[in-house]
Amino acid sequence: MSNKVKVTSAEELEMNRQKQELQAATEEEKKVQETTQGSMAFLRKAIDAPTISEVKDMIHTEMMEFNCLAKLELKVGEVTKILPDTPRHYLFPEILTAINQGLPCALIGPAGSGKSTLCEQVAIALNMKFYLQNSVTGTHELTGYMDAHGRYQSTPFRTAFEHGGVILVDEVDTSDAGALKWVNTALANGHAMFPDQAEPVKRHDSFRILIAANTWGNGADRMYVGANQLDASTLDRFVFFDFLYDEKLELILSGNKQWAERVQKLRKAVAKEKARIVISPRATFHGAKLLAAGWKQGTVEERVIWKGMDNELKERIRKAA
Repeated sequence: MSNKVKVTSAEELEMNRQKQELQAATEEEKKVQETTQGSMAFLRKAIDAPTISEVKDMIHTEMMEFNCLAKLELKVGEVTKILPDTPRHYLFPEILTAINQGLPCALIGPAGSGKSTLCEQVAIALNMKFYLQNSVTGTHELTGYMDAHGRYQSTPFRTAFEHGGVILVDEVDTSDAGALKWVNTALANGHAMFPDQAEPVKRHDSFRILIAANTWGNGADRMYVGANQLDASTLDRFVFFDFLYDEKLELILSGNKQWAERVQKLRKAVAKEKARIVISPRATFHGAKLLAAGWKQGTVEERVIWKGMDNELKERIRKAA
């Protein structure tokens, strides 16, 4: 038995070496291309990607819009109406539902919280005319009266009551309790007496009423010293809503997020100090306009927030903020 040995020529060895080098070069080039493509893809993403601050702002905006701009459905009879996206107070869906059911509603909240704006939005959603009436100091402001020439002078309440519509009696806690009590019969029985005719007027099926106040009808407090105590029998007619500031909505409407956040911090500091000061969203909206007009922030704060406040209290609030 013999062993056979294969002899490789120098030419074959050279060809094999070149083949191996070519294969190694091809694999290296492939790796370089893959690395380059990955790097370019990363760079493209990095260039297009928002900063951390921008990401936070986008998330913040999405969260606010989810709460304030969500589509709402309103069912009126057999018809379901889709309401358009628009900034609204977080209590809007609840209040709209109650008013749509024909229930009188009371919105109790601090100055500048958007109570009257929401009432107008409710009227628009229900496709009804909106009427506004101020606090009632005499029954004639609700019923109307006969003037010296024998002509009847009507009121927004009479018009809405007889022909339908949404009426807001604003600043109702500054009303005379006895004069306001006249509304009890109109709300409870569906009829009311007016001075221009002997027969009672029937309440329209589309009559809706809201009242707005800064207090709960128990009289003046240290903030709202002009409020009166209202009769319990009148208050019992209404569904009550604790209408607080909607700070998400405030940020959306401000047009100046940094300024709005500054106002909100000062508001919380005022509450912590138990200071007798109102810093409402009006300070946010007015201040944003003045800043956009070129005013310095210090000047804006003096005009829309501090308003002559003593320096000691001002510094305590600033530190707390």
